[in-house]
Amino acid sequence: MCFALLPALSQDRIFVVTDRSSYIAGDLVFCSLFCTNESGALQDFSAVSYLELISNDGTAAQAKIGLLNGRGAGSFRIPSQTPTGNYRLVAYTARSQASLDHARVLSIFNTSSTQRVSEGVRFVKESDWKEPSEQAESPVGGLDLTFPVKVHPGKEATLFLSGLPEGARVAVSIFHDDHLAPADGKTLAGFLVGKPAARAARSGEYEGEIIQASVEGLEKDASLAEDQVTAFLSSAGDPSNIFIGRSDQDGHIRFFTDNIYGNHELVCEVVSMQGRKCHINLTSPFTHPEAGEIPALDLCPAQRSALIVRKDALKAQNNMVLDTLVQYLPARKNTLLAGAPDKRYILDHYNRFPSVREICVEFIPELEFVRKDQRWRIRMIVSDGTGARKYVQDNILVMMDGVILTDHSMLESFDAMLLEDIDIYSRAIVLGSVAYNGAVNFVSKKNYVTALHFPDNVRVMDFQGVSYPVAYTGALPQGTTADKRQLLYWHPDFEIPAQGAAARIQITTPLYSGAFKGIVEGLTGDGKPVRGSFSFVVE
Repeated sequence: MCFALLPALSQDRIFVVTDRSSYIAGDLVFCSLFCTNESGALQDFSAVSYLELISNDGTAAQAKIGLLNGRGAGSFRIPSQTPTGNYRLVAYTARSQASLDHARVLSIFNTSSTQRVSEGVRFVKESDWKEPSEQAESPVGGLDLTFPVKVHPGKEATLFLSGLPEGARVAVSIFHDDHLAPADGKTLAGFLVGKPAARAARSGEYEGEIIQASVEGLEKDASLAEDQVTAFLSSAGDPSNIFIGRSDQDGHIRFFTDNIYGNHELVCEVVSMQGRKCHINLTSPFTHPEAGEIPALDLCPAQRSALIVRKDALKAQNNMVLDTLVQYLPARKNTLLAGAPDKRYILDHYNRFPSVREICVEFIPELEFVRKDQRWRIRMIVSDGTGARKYVQDNILVMMDGVILTDHSMLESFDAMLLEDIDIYSRAIVLGSVAYNGAVNFVSKKNYVTALHFPDNVRVMDFQGVSYPVAYTGALPQGTTADKRQLLYWHPDFEIPAQGAAARIQITTPLYSGAFKGIVEGLTGDGKPVRGSFSFVVE
């Protein structure tokens, strides 16, 4: 008998395309990610990537961006206190180290502070200042871009993309070109022929982020190996984000997720088999790489007018609801508790009672409070299909606002007037190696679950989740009169629909005059790089 050796998985390499190359502190940075193997082909293994905006002073911002079929999209906010200077934006996965070779260099200006990156700024006299200009680019991969050279303010115009085969996927950015700082010149084509970094020793995250934690409060003695700790991790407000982990002999716990999107308050309850008091601390997945040598950012009084415009634009943007300006893109889906509950009780449709137990007695035949071992427990009553009733006791998942509650007495004493509805899931629920015969979620009006008085083995922690993948359409709310958009359009993963036909992108020019630029960059279906740019004037 002989065994064939399976080839080792190739490492991840990530190239990041951003919507622009220069920002002011407080700006939103939109990103498009290409995750490839050493041969340059898109690699669908890792489900999440990690981004860090770094300088010689350390990390200024961090983000998690999900990956789907080797492509990723997301955004992060540059903190308003970020010092002026050039920064490196590095990206990596759990299977790869952060490579500086093709990491982007972004220029950041702080218009509200005089703080600057250490040895990262160079002052230039206005007489010596040369406005950054980029050389004309030759199209790569046969991409042909057609757009009017001059457009009137507030008018619609159409960008035509042609010359690409069906299935090509590109990032598209159209923005105000105020020449604050030169772009770093890095391209996807150059990345694909570059050398990969050394392989990392960490395990991969192919289904979603693996949240790692350490158990605190246990004495490191010989009996620890026999005391397996179980931890329940829940996301307040989302009943799909519930996970179970068990400790190893070193007191480490891993939660295997499908990616938690957005920032949440996570609630973690730890149960020791021997009744010990303990809790967990989450371990950061970010590696804080060294920034390496970054060129200094030139500062000159000639940049003042452009920075004032940028600052006013950011203020106007922050007064808008971002959801009106973006289109949400496909992401990895968490199928746990997918779809509507089997039964939803909207409590405003019933007479109100002060306690949850009374509500269950009067209106909800599927649930019943019982006393067991001098504690309240909830059990679910389900039909066997013949009309007979049977009790499912001590094996249902009980939640409030999506947070697992093992102590049901907390619900019995909760003010029922703060509840909005009660969702019943009378089907099997499987969490890792643990199976439940059903679930119930008590939904409060304002996520009151995090205000409960939890015991010492429960921790409520802020958690940075994966950024939502979005395209920025730039469509302003009706009636807008002050249009100060610096970014007119951004799509991180625009797919060419049919071979031979020109793809169309409709944009609306801003109400102010100026010079603008568009950049399109991506891959054909067979993995060949494409890139093109165009410039136009609004007046």
